[in-house]
Amino acid sequence: MTQQVAGTLRVPSPEIGTRSVPATSGLLVSVRSAAEAEIALAGGADLIDVKEPRHGSLGPAEPAVWQAVSRVIAGRVPTSVALGELLADFRADNLQHAAGMSYAKLGLAGCAAAGDWAARWTRAMRELPKEVQPVTVAYADWRTAGAPSAEELLPIAAEIRSPYLLLDTFDKSAGRLLDHVSIDELAALSTQAAGHNLRLVLAGSLDENAIRRLAPLRPAYFAVRGAACAGSRTQAIDLARVKRLVEVVRTSVAASVQEVA
Repeated sequence: MTQQVAGTLRVPSPEIGTRSVPATSGLLVSVRSAAEAEIALAGGADLIDVKEPRHGSLGPAEPAVWQAVSRVIAGRVPTSVALGELLADFRADNLQHAAGMSYAKLGLAGCAAAGDWAARWTRAMRELPKEVQPVTVAYADWRTAGAPSAEELLPIAAEIRSPYLLLDTFDKSAGRLLDHVSIDELAALSTQAAGHNLRLVLAGSLDENAIRRLAPLRPAYFAVRGAACAGSRTQAIDLARVKRLVEVVRTSVAASVQEVA
């Protein structure tokens, strides 16, 4: 069930399926080093994600970087790690190196044409250390990525008890999240995901304006890299930018909750 808010925008109602939709969202910041992790944490990030942005949306950093970030964060906020793409740069021997992380994510670019992708992905996710939860990744530009659609992934994600569906963009040169999917479509996906006990994490070159527009959906996290950098997404994380994004997330979500109330 949904509620109509502000014209054509539809947002999840407080009760969807068997659980409530939390009224808050957090900021996820992707970092490429322990030094960047310290900056993101100091800026107020709610989740620290580790990846190498030069290698794509889910470019894996070296396991030594994962471990260095884990030591710096020391459990103060949740952490996640990008494992790469199942059919490209994923290395099964890296799964155990994710120990100490809260979450891990593995992309499915190119898998739409692979008949056994679901079994291979599920097997990999089940081989993660027990304390590491699998995050399901869908691409808004899934046709370009040659990946399964978000809707196709939901029942499989539920089967392995994935808590989140991350919706990102695969080709960073071909537009932002809202260039590929409308807010109404995201609202519908949020409702479908909740029916499978998943919450959305929204990514895809998000900026302050996009976060404000998406705030009524109340995803678990808004995930950023480029918006937190002093320049392009391959440059360094900037403390002031992280602080600003944290403020935007909190004030925008709070305003959307008051509007619905």
